[in-house]
Amino acid sequence: MPIQRSGPVPPFFEYVTSKSLVPHTNGNTTSIISNLGVHEWVEIPRYQRGISWEMENVEEFLSSPSILLGNVILAQFQHNGQFPNLQSGNYLILVDGLQRFSVGTMLLAILHNKVFYANAPYHSSNSDFFNNLIARVFPLSPVYLHNDYEFLNHPRKAIANQYKRLRDVVENYVERMLSGGNGLRLSQSIQQTFLNRQVAVDIYFNFNGPIEIMNTFLGINTIRVDLGPVDLLRALIVEKGSTSGWTPIQIDDIENDFTAIFTNNDKPDSSLLPFVNVLLRTLRSNAIRVFPSWSGNLQIAEVDDFLDFIQAFKNQAQNGYFQEIKECGAIPYAILMSFYYTNIVHHGAQRPSFLSGGNAEDTELKSLLIASYRVLLDGTIGRTRVYAEQIMEGTLTHSLQGIADLISKDFIGKKTQQPLDWQWLVSNLNKVDKNKSKRVFNAMLLPDRGTVITNFYAICFGRSAVNFHIDHLIPQSLLSNAQGDEGETLRNFAPLPQSQNRAAKATHCSSKLSPNGIYANYLLGGSHYPHPYCEWLVNNYHTFTTPSDLDRPELLELNQNPDIGTERIQFIADVLISKI
Repeated sequence: MPIQRSGPVPPFFEYVTSKSLVPHTNGNTTSIISNLGVHEWVEIPRYQRGISWEMENVEEFLSSPSILLGNVILAQFQHNGQFPNLQSGNYLILVDGLQRFSVGTMLLAILHNKVFYANAPYHSSNSDFFNNLIARVFPLSPVYLHNDYEFLNHPRKAIANQYKRLRDVVENYVERMLSGGNGLRLSQSIQQTFLNRQVAVDIYFNFNGPIEIMNTFLGINTIRVDLGPVDLLRALIVEKGSTSGWTPIQIDDIENDFTAIFTNNDKPDSSLLPFVNVLLRTLRSNAIRVFPSWSGNLQIAEVDDFLDFIQAFKNQAQNGYFQEIKECGAIPYAILMSFYYTNIVHHGAQRPSFLSGGNAEDTELKSLLIASYRVLLDGTIGRTRVYAEQIMEGTLTHSLQGIADLISKDFIGKKTQQPLDWQWLVSNLNKVDKNKSKRVFNAMLLPDRGTVITNFYAICFGRSAVNFHIDHLIPQSLLSNAQGDEGETLRNFAPLPQSQNRAAKATHCSSKLSPNGIYANYLLGGSHYPHPYCEWLVNNYHTFTTPSDLDRPELLELNQNPDIGTERIQFIADVLISKI
C-alpha cells in the first residue's frame, strides 16, 4: 500500500492538548484522558536525542512574528499490546516537533500551577490576563499535566533530565515575569503563540516500521533537531532489540547505557563519531559483522559486550602508544577500535592488554602511531577512515602492523620501517599549527624506529598543573600580523609545563631561553620530563651572539639572517627522521 498523508493546521494549543504521551509511568490517567475525547497517543522515537532547546530558543519561539510555527511530522502505527497501559489501537510516532511539543507542555503545566486554577499563587492578580487561554486549555488540563509528568519521569534519562533542566529555567522566567508585575506582557506573548499561531501537522500512514520512518525523514530531522550518527545508531540497535523481544526494562537500560557512553554533556562524543559512522555503514551493508545475531533476534548480551568494549576504550589510557593514537585523532582511534572489536567478535580474541595497562601490543601500536603521525603531517589523515570501514566489513584482514604499513605506503609511499624523505619532512613541519605541534613534540619522544620496543612516555597537554601547554616563544602579544604567519607555526612553539607557561606568556623569548630563564628553570626543576627540544633551545641559544634577535618575529620567516626559524625546524626534523 502506498504511503499517504493528511495535514490539518490547528492552533498551537490544540496540537499540545490533543496529543498525549504514551504512558510509561503514569498509566492511571489513561481513562481520564480517553473520556475527554483525546485518542491520539504519541510515542517519542528512539532516534530523538531529547530536548535541545535553551531559554533563548523559547523566547524566540514566543516572539515569533510568523503565523505558522512550522511543520509537525507524525507517523501512525497500530499497537497490539506493546504498551501495557493502553488498549489496542493506533498511536503516533513524533518524528519532528518534539521541541515545540515539550515547550508547549511545560508552559501550560507551569501556568496551571501558578495562574490557572483558583488557588494558584498568582491567580487573583494575573488570571484575567490569561482568560482566553484558560477557557480553551483548562478543561484539557489532564492532558498537559499527564504529558508534563511523563516528560519529567521518562524512562530515557536523556529526555527526562533535559526536560527538567529546561523546565526549571522556563519556570524561573515565568516566576520573574509574574512576580515583577509583567503578567500582562507575559500573557500577550503566550496567548498569541498558543491561540493565534498555527502548526502544520502532517500525519503519515502505511510505513512498515519505525526504522523505515527514521530513514525516510533523516534529512528533515538532521536539519530541524540536529540528529546525528549517534542518534541513528542508538535507534537502529534499540528498534532491532524491540523486534527481537527485549523487555521494556532491557531496552531502557541499553538505551541509557548507550547515551552515557556515546555522549558528553548531552552532546555526541566527537572522538567516537568516525567509529559510529563506520558501524552505521556496516549495519546497513553487512550487519552481522557488527552483531552476529542481527539476522535473527539480536541478542542483548552482544550489545552489552559491545558497550563494555567501547567503555573500556574510553577509560583513561595507561599505555603511552594507545593514548597518543587517540590524541592523533578520532579516525586512528576508529581504526584501532574496529581492528580489536572484529578480532574479539569474529576470531575469539581477548581484549588487548593495553586497555588495562599492559604492553603486549606495543610493537603494533607503535607502527600504527608512526603511520598516524605521518598522515597527520601529510594532511591526509581524514581520508584514512576507509581502512576502519574495510576492517569492520571484513575486506581488510591484515595484522595491525600490516594495516599501518598499508596506510603509510598508500599516502606517504613508504612502509613504517622505511625512513621518510628529509625534505618532505621539513616541508610539512613548516606547516604545523599549534594543535599539530603537540603531536610533533610527543613524536620526538618515541623510541627510535629500529630499536627494540620500549615504553613510550608521551607528555600530556591540558589545563591541569601537571600538564604541558604549547608556548609561543615570542609571545602572541608581541607578534605583528604584518610580519607573516610564522609566529603561529611550529617555528615559534615549544612544550612547556602549564605552571611556567603562565609567566612565559608575557616574557620575551630572549629572557625565556637565557641561562637563568623560564626554560632553564623548567629543565632543572625535576618535576617534569625534560623535553629534548627544550634542552636544545636552551643549549643552542646559551651563547647566542645577539639575544635580542630571538625577539624579532621577522626572523621566524624563511631565508633570514640569522635563520632562526629554519634551524629550529631542521633540528626537529633531525630528531624525527629516526623516529617516525
